[in-house]
Amino acid sequence: MIEGRYLEERRTLLRLAGVEDREVLDIGAGPLALIATSEYDCFVTSIDIDTARLKETERLAREEGVAEKIYFEEADAADLPYGNEAFDIGICFGALHHMDPGTRRAVLSELARVSYERFIVAEFNEVGFNELHADDPDLAPVDLAWLEEELKGFGRPVVHPLEKLSIFVVEKRD
Repeated sequence: MIEGRYLEERRTLLRLAGVEDREVLDIGAGPLALIATSEYDCFVTSIDIDTARLKETERLAREEGVAEKIYFEEADAADLPYGNEAFDIGICFGALHHMDPGTRRAVLSELARVSYERFIVAEFNEVGFNELHADDPDLAPVDLAWLEEELKGFGRPVVHPLEKLSIFVVEKRD
């Protein structure tokens, strides 16, 4: 059984993303890749710069019986080692706030570059961020108005506000 926080929000994102039978890039290893492969029959490349997190998620994927549908790779989201439009769909769920604010624009640019059909970014609002990281001075929340403006440079983002986070879907193909 897949465990973790915000599982229903991840499922909502995957429904909005339309990942069924697609090649998906997942920035930030975690439960999203497990849900995507077990419930939506897609193939996922899951990247993270944290090797321990990658190994733990890979172990969980083996336990869930979906490891053969997930490729795990240590990679920097601000400098992805993939060609243009290498994935049908790119996803960044709750990972931007873990990144230096100065690199967030580069991460969005890279996510857009490697995604063919669409890409999706989900970030926590003030309530969700404080629930997770109120006591962590090393992390800074993502300004959701800034995020929406940045995403407009890649297309027309459709915003889906949830209780603790917002999901931004950017279509690259009509």
